[in-house]
Amino acid sequence: MDKNKNHIRGYSPGFFMYLLMILVCLVAFFPFYWLVNTSLQPQATLYKLPIKYFPSLSPLKSYLDYLKTSPILLWIKNSLIVSVVTCVCSTLLGVPCAYAISRFRFKLRTSYIFLILFTQMMSASFLCIPFYMLYSKLKMINTLLCLMIIYTCTTLPISVWFSKGFCDSLPLELEESARIDGANTAQVLGRIVLPLLRPGIVATGTWVFICAWDEYLYAYTMVSDNKLWTNSVGLASYIGEYNTPWNKIMTGAVIVTLPVVFLFMYFQKYLVSGLTAGSVKA
Repeated sequence: MDKNKNHIRGYSPGFFMYLLMILVCLVAFFPFYWLVNTSLQPQATLYKLPIKYFPSLSPLKSYLDYLKTSPILLWIKNSLIVSVVTCVCSTLLGVPCAYAISRFRFKLRTSYIFLILFTQMMSASFLCIPFYMLYSKLKMINTLLCLMIIYTCTTLPISVWFSKGFCDSLPLELEESARIDGANTAQVLGRIVLPLLRPGIVATGTWVFICAWDEYLYAYTMVSDNKLWTNSVGLASYIGEYNTPWNKIMTGAVIVTLPVVFLFMYFQKYLVSGLTAGSVKA
């Protein structure tokens, strides 16, 4: 009797769980499918009924033609330069700061940690005007260097918090044992701490890269020269007052999204472990 209660007309509870998981995956995957499907439709068919749920154009020809006729590669190059420099600078500054917070005890340490997190509560729209006034006086508007500095400043708090979680998870006994064996501070950091922090450094750098790659507001406000546009600003420029070529926007979005998707898939385990490590109690 108990066995029959766990089955409904011959279906086990596991069947319904898998069915639910499949439905959730389909719902989550559908926007990406629609992105690709729209990018492979002629502009004229996007506003006609019935809706076409399958691509009408050849993917290879459509994307190659778009690469030849649009400045997408220039936008990708600009975004890549800004994102890589931001990733390196934010990680190089954030990891030492996180290690110092994790290992040293000083007054107002907990308040300082929460102050770092508090800076993340400030929205980009709140900081945009002060940033613009500052860099306008420094004559740095319309430069990629301006974006690099802003992105480094805005991603540094999360970089510190990510890295701190990893530093907290490192056993202090390893460093103490190395010092007992005669290693100095530089040797402890170079031979013990940094190799163990490699997953945290990769996770932090990947997250910072994605944030800089996708940012729009600062890039739109600080840079007006179309030769210096990043991905987000370049794709937004397609939006017109009377006509918007959604198929071109979606094609560009697919091309821009693919590098980040592959990067996220490759470093996924580091990102997940970084989020988990960040939950360690301060």
